[in-house]
Amino acid sequence: MAEPLLRADSLTRRFGGLTAVGRVSIALRAGELHAVIGTNGAGKSTLINMLSGELAATDGRIALAGVDVTAWSQPRRARAGIGRSYQ
Repeated sequence: MAEPLLRADSLTRRFGGLTAVGRVSIALRAGELHAVIGTNGAGKSTLINMLSGELAATDGRIALAGVDVTAWSQPRRARAGIGRSYQ
């Protein structure tokens, strides 16, 4: 199986005492189609915002093609090909 293009390990985001995203791990490979589904308030947008760099993760790691991009800014991630679109 091919190495994941985008990988997140144990991503967590807390807002004070509220854990919006708790230890989510995903591996996205080129050519695959994925969807993030869940009820209102489940943390879908928070997850996408962490992947794209619009929101910092409280804990966890994000890698693009094996390179740790966790500390990269949103513009740097966008230039590397990680972005999000708005409805």
